[in-house]
Amino acid sequence: MEIEKISQWFHEATNLSVFLYADSNHLSKVFKMTVAPNLSERLSNKILKDINSKITINLFAQIGSIASFRLEKTKVLIWATSTAINGNGAYADKVPLTDFNTFQAQLKIFYFALTKSEPIFTQQQLDLNDYGLLDRPNQRVESFNANKPSHNGYLAEQQMLLGVEHGNLKEFNKNYIAFMDKGNFGILASSDLRSKENITVAATTLFTRAAIRGGMYAESAYELSDECIKKTELKQNITNIYEYTRTIGERFVKNVALVKRNNIPSLIYRAQEYIYDNLTVVKNVDEIAQSVGSSKSYLMHLFKKTTGISIIEFLTSQKILSAKQLLLFTQLPIREISDTLGYENPSQLSRVFKSTTGQTPSQFRKNQDL
Repeated sequence: MEIEKISQWFHEATNLSVFLYADSNHLSKVFKMTVAPNLSERLSNKILKDINSKITINLFAQIGSIASFRLEKTKVLIWATSTAINGNGAYADKVPLTDFNTFQAQLKIFYFALTKSEPIFTQQQLDLNDYGLLDRPNQRVESFNANKPSHNGYLAEQQMLLGVEHGNLKEFNKNYIAFMDKGNFGILASSDLRSKENITVAATTLFTRAAIRGGMYAESAYELSDECIKKTELKQNITNIYEYTRTIGERFVKNVALVKRNNIPSLIYRAQEYIYDNLTVVKNVDEIAQSVGSSKSYLMHLFKKTTGISIIEFLTSQKILSAKQLLLFTQLPIREISDTLGYENPSQLSRVFKSTTGQTPSQFRKNQDL
């Protein structure tokens, strides 16, 4: 769609977040920085309720400016974010900010690119309202001792690194946001820049090891690591440590993905990707085969021939790996863990877990020395 292409170009040129909605107020497309907050459904519904073909701009004291207009069957929201990314409290880096006059000028360009006509801003349309709604699911600020590691932080780190190991960008970005909120970023030097450089070195080291586990050649992984660290050391300023380290991680993810694609048939790679992306809801091989456009029998045959294990064994191993992490680093009841991983009941999880590990989930949790 033309509107999607223009929205993507606009986002990349301005770093403003663009949200496209269908007539039913269903969110159909989002263009935003990975670490930028999500737009609250409660807030978006309130804005979409009164949307029309003219641009309306609302100012929210705590989360920035949001413009809205309707173009045929598509409803468009543009958000100039002013919220800080607080992570675990050690840093409060902000996503790129846009002052109101610049925001208005950029909106004119965007609107003209879409409609070939200039918007008319009436005084009424420029009235700045604050609905007083603040709902940022990825931006909850918590009291946190940055120098004290946490099990939740370690779990978030391990889940994020699995995305690197799998060469799965979607998995990495999803878990990186959780790591950003709960991970163990600390103050690693008295100088802000030096501390951020040290964090980058530590994060790059983690990415490097995970990439090697994922199949990236050790020499190539360490060469990429050296390149990233050298560039970091030359920087005079790191505006946003969260986005900066995420983009480094993304480079490792893409390299691992390339190696995996070259080493295994595309069909098997896509099947593994589907499992990683849908681990908590995938039910059977038929579903996986349909997602990759293959017959069930052929997929099962090729998967076993390529990997040495059946596709069911692979799916089970990934679920049990997630179960172990949840048992070790959270206090979730086993019933809730079984629900999270898509098992019908705790008994089913216990049966599969014991056949794989030799212990029940309760025994595994009890026997670990934390």
